[in-house]
Amino acid sequence: MTRRRMVVMVGVTLLLAGAIATPTAIRPALSRWVWSELSAHLERLFDATLSVESFDVKLFPSVRVEGRGLALRRNGDQTTAPLVTIATFSVSTTLTRLRNGNVKSVTIDGLTVTLPPDARSALKQAMAPGPGTPASSANSRRWRPLTIDTIEATHANLVISPNDPDGVPLMFDIEVARLNEFSTTEPARFEARVLNPKPRGMVAATGKLGPWMPDDPRKTHIEGDYTLKQADMSVFNGIGGALDSTGSFGGSLDQIAVQGKTEMVNFSVETGGHPMPLVTTFSARVDGTNGNTYLDRVSAKLGNSPVEASGEVAARRGAHGKTIRFDVRTDSAQLEDFITLVVSARPSPMRGRLRLAARMELPPGDEPVIDTLRLNGKFTITRGSFASDAVQDKVDELSRKGRGQPKDMTIDNVLSEFSGDFSLRDGVLQLPTFQFAVRGAEVHLAGSYGLRGELLGFTGELRLQARVSQTMTGFKSILLKVIDPFFSKHGAGAVLPIRVGGTVAAPEFGLNLFKGKKKAAPTALSAPPSRGTPSRPPES
Repeated sequence: MTRRRMVVMVGVTLLLAGAIATPTAIRPALSRWVWSELSAHLERLFDATLSVESFDVKLFPSVRVEGRGLALRRNGDQTTAPLVTIATFSVSTTLTRLRNGNVKSVTIDGLTVTLPPDARSALKQAMAPGPGTPASSANSRRWRPLTIDTIEATHANLVISPNDPDGVPLMFDIEVARLNEFSTTEPARFEARVLNPKPRGMVAATGKLGPWMPDDPRKTHIEGDYTLKQADMSVFNGIGGALDSTGSFGGSLDQIAVQGKTEMVNFSVETGGHPMPLVTTFSARVDGTNGNTYLDRVSAKLGNSPVEASGEVAARRGAHGKTIRFDVRTDSAQLEDFITLVVSARPSPMRGRLRLAARMELPPGDEPVIDTLRLNGKFTITRGSFASDAVQDKVDELSRKGRGQPKDMTIDNVLSEFSGDFSLRDGVLQLPTFQFAVRGAEVHLAGSYGLRGELLGFTGELRLQARVSQTMTGFKSILLKVIDPFFSKHGAGAVLPIRVGGTVAAPEFGLNLFKGKKKAAPTALSAPPSRGTPSRPPES
């Protein structure tokens, strides 16, 4: 072998050794650069300090970063919840993409984003660089906008902390979310499945999110459409049915406006047990500053009865959970729809037109709704009639006697009118003022009605146009003339103390002549009965 040939061979060997050694030598430096680049992008995006329990960078055949225990904290504050925590993550890209500020895909499991009460803490404002203070190398660097082709997160939570320290955080339990074309400068398209706790069901949502607002994350814009199918209403003890809902939403993460429609074909209440259709359209606001939901307008239809409502689902200071409060009104409802909902008798024992104005409150808890629901309001029932022939016959008889025509059988199927104030608490409906009128007679009552057992307990007075003697015929009428002066008062032909007991399906009526000595009903009159006279309904 010649000397020249030996020199060439040694040179080739050295070149090959260098070629082999160079990737090994530069791999740690490239790995550090990849992680530094990703970390810097995240810290800049969230305006936070990053920490991680462990990570591993693979460079060939493509760049892949895997890790666990990632946390991003505003100002490195260890005393408050991190802005972002990730249980495990995987990032896929290339060196060229990363250099240009692009990541191909990010996969995350166990993501929690906690938005703080304030846009930027006082500590950060205090630490902000003043005039003449040099900016950090990260902030002074000329950055390309970060873009990510796809982000997929599973088992995620979005927590919006309330401004009130005693408030309840607004929480979104996200089963899976996917963002496409994520950018620090443009909105990203997203699709997500979010668990709705009450009523329990899965919400499918699509729309746009962003761009992320690092100075005030809660002002990040969101908009889209949602669908909720077969949400289980039985999470409210004592209520049954499945709810479907569709609608749209938009705003910032801390102030989301929602417009939608709900439909239930089998809404039911424990005491009634009769499924009924319930459809609503609504306009609401989800307030992230206090975690409350405000329903500005709810238009509902129960059976064939329209109902208007407004209210809130809000937390009370010191209480666990949220209270539902509504103002409810209807001017042309069918009474039988409401009775069928809450009373087990079928068909409805009474029909008529209902006007109602009430305030409803349902505290949090697992007790049956019928025992915890609270109501206060006023009602009027016109053109009322009873399904039971026995009850309607008594009403007809009352009208005949009230007019002084006890034998006139042409007075038949008399319509009734009811009005009064009411309150519901602990499953008992209290009616401190209750008026019932038919042609020729008025009834003024006060008492209670137990929803469980449908028990009636009322006392009051019956006012007749006719005198007592005119309610009878023959010899009885003559004998009763003696007592006419004792019961004729207040401009009426007769005023008689009465009681009403029994059940809704089988009421019991009677005189209460000894009301001063013995209570004839569970609830006695606490004040003189109202002298207001309900308008006379027409007869059919």
